[in-house]
Amino acid sequence: MEYKDYYKILGVPRDASQDEIKKKYRKQAAKFHPDKNPGNKRAEAKFKEIGEAYEVLKDPEKRKLFDQVGSDWKQYRQAGANPNDFNWGQYARQGGQGQRVHINMDDIFGGGAAGSHQGRSSGGGSPFSSFFETLFGGADPFAGSQQQSRQHRTATRRSASARDSEAEIPVQLKDLFEDTEKQLRVNGERVKIKIPAGIEEGKRLKLKGKGEGGQVKGDLYLKIKIVDPDGVERKGLNIYQTFPLDLYTAVLGGQFTAQTLQGKIKLNIPPETPNGKVFRLTGRGLPEFKKPEKRGDYYLKAEIELPEKLNAKERELFRKLAYERDLK
Repeated sequence: MEYKDYYKILGVPRDASQDEIKKKYRKQAAKFHPDKNPGNKRAEAKFKEIGEAYEVLKDPEKRKLFDQVGSDWKQYRQAGANPNDFNWGQYARQGGQGQRVHINMDDIFGGGAAGSHQGRSSGGGSPFSSFFETLFGGADPFAGSQQQSRQHRTATRRSASARDSEAEIPVQLKDLFEDTEKQLRVNGERVKIKIPAGIEEGKRLKLKGKGEGGQVKGDLYLKIKIVDPDGVERKGLNIYQTFPLDLYTAVLGGQFTAQTLQGKIKLNIPPETPNGKVFRLTGRGLPEFKKPEKRGDYYLKAEIELPEKLNAKERELFRKLAYERDLK
């Protein structure tokens, strides 16, 4: 197995600060991002390698262990020794959380931010499992030198066993009016998922074989998190939204175009419409989950906006109006 020098991969010196490592990673990731290099397998491989290096060097504990073990392993490997015989005693410590599944949310919103989300594991293991699986073939350095043989057998079984994972996925409320297909990256792999119309908060979508494990992988469960825009609220299948209405249309009446989650709609505003007036759009709400023929309603609540920065003539007209009202 080839030794990987993560400092060389990122192009930073071994004494680089955390800020230097972060800046270099962002620059390299932007350069080799698959979206900027469609169909370029070499760029995609480089992007994964950069992410692997940053995963280790951004964490002070992982970086320290890499500095200690990495250099020793290079010498040990060159000497022709077996990695299973490596003395892990000097690096022994208690185990932590399991291997994490990394999800890139860029493709969900069409953005370019290097965001990611880490799912929770249902199994145990080492927080450095991905690092040591790459560097040492799956051996666990945290079990102690007195249990090396048993530890290696356990690590081998663990690498071959399937472990389910869970991650939270944000979904825009406007995407729930009909079935929607989204793309995201799971551990560097581009995956298409179908968001069913009307799905509720907390529901889970199953991605078979995208969880944790070695030879056999578990399943990844994506927990739905609904994102409501400002001024909009979901209550069951019904949608409640406020919209701005100018004073003149509210007083005199007329047609008004309101922006909804499904696009623009024309409303007939009756004269002397009060503030807080609710307009009901029957059957324009969300479809019921797995029963798209049943839909809720869409409610639009008027918020009357007062005119601002009146000029002298406008103020005089309002004074006349007030005078006329006082005469009655």
